[in-house]
Amino acid sequence: MAAGAGEILQLIRSGRATTRIQVLEATGLSRVTVAQRMDALVAAGIVRAAGDAGATGGRRSERFVFDPTDSLVLVAALELGQTLPDAASSRGSQAHSSDTAVLAVVDPHGALLARASLAVDVAAGPEAVLPQLLDGFDDLLAGAGIKPAGIGGVALSVPGPVDPHDHRLSDPPVMPGWGAWPVVEAVRARFDVPVHLENDADAMAYGEFTELGAGRDRRPEPFVLVKVSRFLGAGLVVDGRTYRGTDGGAGDIGHVDVGGDAVCRCGRRGCLAAEAGGTALLRRLGEAGSDVGSLAELRALAERGDALVTAELERAAGLIGRVLAVVVGVLNPADLVVAGELAVPAVIAGIRAGVYAGAQPRATARLRIRAAALGPDAVLVGLARVAIDDRFSAEAVDARLG
Repeated sequence: MAAGAGEILQLIRSGRATTRIQVLEATGLSRVTVAQRMDALVAAGIVRAAGDAGATGGRRSERFVFDPTDSLVLVAALELGQTLPDAASSRGSQAHSSDTAVLAVVDPHGALLARASLAVDVAAGPEAVLPQLLDGFDDLLAGAGIKPAGIGGVALSVPGPVDPHDHRLSDPPVMPGWGAWPVVEAVRARFDVPVHLENDADAMAYGEFTELGAGRDRRPEPFVLVKVSRFLGAGLVVDGRTYRGTDGGAGDIGHVDVGGDAVCRCGRRGCLAAEAGGTALLRRLGEAGSDVGSLAELRALAERGDALVTAELERAAGLIGRVLAVVVGVLNPADLVVAGELAVPAVIAGIRAGVYAGAQPRATARLRIRAAALGPDAVLVGLARVAIDDRFSAEAVDARLG
């Protein structure tokens, strides 16, 4: 294996080789070459010595860790907020949706150094929202005493499919006017660094996957996350990487036909999102005479055991589980994580029942179905890891070190 400094860094980051001896054994390079490349990583402020690793073959060995000092990573998550027009409109009144942009600055280890929230109106389109978002970045940096020159990368998430080839939103049903708009180029014009645009469920999935250390020291197993919130979506991680599909449509379970008459935002009837998403639940509860105006209220009622809310959640979870049973049968994942505002016990139990009823036993024998561990920070953590993995990839490090 002809490993450059970048490949050696990946060995150190993963924990597979953290001493010079271990790097020698993993790469087959000469002692002189290993010493030169590891010294270059130390001199660049990317790794540092971290004490004695113990005796190896009768000799004491120094341990090295990933601890870059050259940059921070700026991360932004653009997520739809909690105020939904559907509940009010189902009762014959008007409502205005309030969307939220969450901004954060993280260090190269993914630790949040500063964060802020902005009220935005996604329906106003990218020409109005992006300048507001970028000004918010500037304010966040200034408040934290961080100079823009210290930023090493930017990552954003959006509640819509992102084409992996041109890195633009691809016909997002909940973001009219954003399709094919050059979001990445607009952000890069303000911050002259690599910019990443991710689907929010994909970012959540990658955050949860990497937080668990999944795949370390072994072949990564398939990982699925389902976001149960205002809308529905799934993020897939295969072979340790986010799987986006040919044009960014992988994991778009919200538009699988499950029957029913509800009209979806895409214009079709019977889509899973139109029958089982948070917006659909609020509509159905309103039609049943329940005065529930937000997902926060719905969740609180579920936690108190409200009979009508529980019944609606169980119905929705059963439909979601039925669709996920197909995903489990195709991917045979090790983990199925339920995230989002409606990841309450009743929903997780209903999804579990639907998956086990619909999938073959051999596909679920080792499957772990559980709630997300990161909570509302899952998107930020995932975005941070995307930006950090790119900045410190083998290719990027080799290019920086010449």
